[in-house]
Amino acid sequence: MDDLPALRGLWQTERLPGHELEKRLTEFHVVARPDGTITGTAGLWVVGTEALVHSVAFATPALAAEGREALWSHLLTLAQTQGVARLWAREPEARWSGAAFAPAAPAQLKRRPPAFGPGRERWFTHALRDEAAAAAAWEKEFAALQAYHQEQAERVRRRAAFWKVLAWAVAAVFLAGTIWLLVLMFQTAPRPAPR
Repeated sequence: MDDLPALRGLWQTERLPGHELEKRLTEFHVVARPDGTITGTAGLWVVGTEALVHSVAFATPALAAEGREALWSHLLTLAQTQGVARLWAREPEARWSGAAFAPAAPAQLKRRPPAFGPGRERWFTHALRDEAAAAAAWEKEFAALQAYHQEQAERVRRRAAFWKVLAWAVAAVFLAGTIWLLVLMFQTAPRPAPR
């Protein structure tokens, strides 16, 4: 919230819809000088393993050249720590990052999250990791998790079976003890004398 006035100024400079972007304030990351002056910003909207770089704004072109690399490096690190496999951008943001983004192929466009906006626009993409390898890693991790849960379920089943056998054994000992006491009582009970 402290950065909001500076962000509003940057959004106005780039003619971005500030009133809409304020609602998404948590998506924005800033470039600041050592004195704390904010010189640039960019939004990173993560949806699953896809992320949209949007609303890039710098105070001046000179400050853009100065802060571009730091902001791009920060966004890449942030995306990777959040498990993002692919970054998406539209025309202005794609140019801002330098050569990182490439025009999206039709097959890639089919995987673009619809939440990012209409497909009529020209889209650019940047792969952070091999999607086939990422899918294989997810499948491997899911299989390991499934095996772990099956192992846990088997362990619980064995414990339940043990306690069931133990309960039946205690019941059998109690029943045997009761029968033995009844037999003992009948054997030691005084019998009426014959007449």
